[in-house]
Amino acid sequence: MCCKKTTAFFFVLICMHAVNAAAQTLYIDSLKKALSQAPKEEKPVIMAELARVGYEKDMNRAINSAQKALLTARQNKDEGATAFCYATLGYLFIQKDQQRRAELYIDSAVKATSNTSNPALASYAWLRKGWLEMVKGNNEKSIAGFLKAEQLAKQQNDQRSLSYRTLIYHYIASIYAYGSDTLKQRKYAKACMATARLSGNADNMLLGYMTIAHGFFSAFERDTAKRMLLDSSLAYYRQAINLYRRNKEKVLIQSNASAIALNMANSYFKYFPTSCKDSAYRYVNQALTIGRQTNSKEVIANSYGILSEYALREKNFTRAEQYLQKGIAELKSAAPGVDLTRSRLMLGLANVAEQSGNTAKALAYYKQYTVFYTRVFDAQKLAITQQLEEEYQSVQRENEIARLRERADYNKQLNWLYIAIGSASIILLILLLSSYHYKLKASLQQKQLSEQEREEAKLLALLQQAEAQQLALEKQEAELKATLREEESARLQAQQELLQDRTEWLEKELLAGTLKLEEKNVILERLKKKSLDADSPSVARQIGRIINQNLRMDRNLTEQQQTLSQIHPSFFDALQERADNSLTRLDLKYCSYILMGLDNKEIANRLGVEPKSIRMARYRLKQKLKLNKDDNLDQAVRSIEKG
Repeated sequence: MCCKKTTAFFFVLICMHAVNAAAQTLYIDSLKKALSQAPKEEKPVIMAELARVGYEKDMNRAINSAQKALLTARQNKDEGATAFCYATLGYLFIQKDQQRRAELYIDSAVKATSNTSNPALASYAWLRKGWLEMVKGNNEKSIAGFLKAEQLAKQQNDQRSLSYRTLIYHYIASIYAYGSDTLKQRKYAKACMATARLSGNADNMLLGYMTIAHGFFSAFERDTAKRMLLDSSLAYYRQAINLYRRNKEKVLIQSNASAIALNMANSYFKYFPTSCKDSAYRYVNQALTIGRQTNSKEVIANSYGILSEYALREKNFTRAEQYLQKGIAELKSAAPGVDLTRSRLMLGLANVAEQSGNTAKALAYYKQYTVFYTRVFDAQKLAITQQLEEEYQSVQRENEIARLRERADYNKQLNWLYIAIGSASIILLILLLSSYHYKLKASLQQKQLSEQEREEAKLLALLQQAEAQQLALEKQEAELKATLREEESARLQAQQELLQDRTEWLEKELLAGTLKLEEKNVILERLKKKSLDADSPSVARQIGRIINQNLRMDRNLTEQQQTLSQIHPSFFDALQERADNSLTRLDLKYCSYILMGLDNKEIANRLGVEPKSIRMARYRLKQKLKLNKDDNLDQAVRSIEKG
């Protein structure tokens, strides 16, 4: 097994920039179609996504599109879309190596999330915040940003949120992979894989396999005696490569596949013997193929670096130098950020020249290495200086804010003091005015005192006069009340006398009726005795029926007379009062029979008249008692008796 440390090697974890041209075209077309059909409030997010995907073709155009999306989001007053557009602009300016502007946009994105109810868009803003801190090397702040993004993304379970969570877990796992916390690295690597599977997205699945594999590789490098960790890493890398081959047309970010192939080639180079170089070559060639398709310059350069190292092992110095020269040529058109890779390749050329015995060429290459490394050092120094300056400016701003707050507090206290002094002055002025008013009022009262005393004397005299008049009125009222009591007593006495007369008359009537009944009964008894002596039985039976019928009628009449004798005199008074004293004696008799419960036929028999006459009499009674056509006379009469 070869464990020789090489100068061209560096481990690639992820390249999230280069995308598959075909998949990118399909994705852009789908976004454009969605943009044409989307409602006004959804367009800013789609416009920003289009700008992010297409920045490689035209960076300035992408930034202009993202700024238009931001303007539209502001016009719509959509804080979620505004945060997404700010975060996208921050991402674009990082790609343009304008970190300061990127920080301003991403800070604005984070600020806008406090006013949005869309957790997915807020999650993206915090994801970019964590990513920016990771680029700057602030791992603690980076993880804090990623965890906030994860918390927001968990509130939804759509495809966008699942993709964000996959990327968040990948970033956190990669941060822990370079530290000493293996447990956390594995935890987030597993979370990345689980979320990727839940989403079913090919890019997410590729990222999940890659994260798991790198976790095992990092653990193996900390303890190379645990060979099973390396085997596990390669197993997951192979699953990722197989997934890529099956879903090549669906994978948008194909540079991840080139990075995976390069990592596998590097693993074979570092930890397997030269006899396994065929496997390393196979994966290097895959990395080169995918790297050229995705224009991944660093992947191509590092692939040539590995090929150079194998040539150097075989003492083929010419081929080793050629591979390194090809790698440097690939980086000529790359961004300034690849100077570290250039410097490593130059150091590799110097090493090859030195081993071949060409010290002059080795010195020349080493000088070029120094130039490139100086650029890297200067860039790092500039970045550190900018970071320190930003921290200084931040501290200055915080101090200025603190001073402004202190001044504001002082001004507030001063304002309260002014308010207190003003209030005290107003209160004192009010007291002075009140005192003056009181004295003036007392003086006027003193002047008016004598006039008031005279007025009071006049009022007292008037009050005495009024009291005398009141006493006279009370005396008159008492006399009137006495007169009224006497009149009421006389009226009651007259009413009692009238009732007494009516009662006596009714008693006489009842007595006369009783005598007549007795005489009639005597006659009927005689007739009954004689009918017994009659010659004809039928005549005797007929006379007997007539006698018995009259006797029953007499008994009924007796009972009715007893009932009539129990009628309270107030019943007749109430009837007369209801009829305005228009009822005759016969009318009162009709009412008595009605009260006794007799029907028209029975009343007609008692009075010896036709039933028709009784109906006419009832009609007249309803008119006199002021009853309506539909009112019931019997009920009206009974209600008067009850009343």
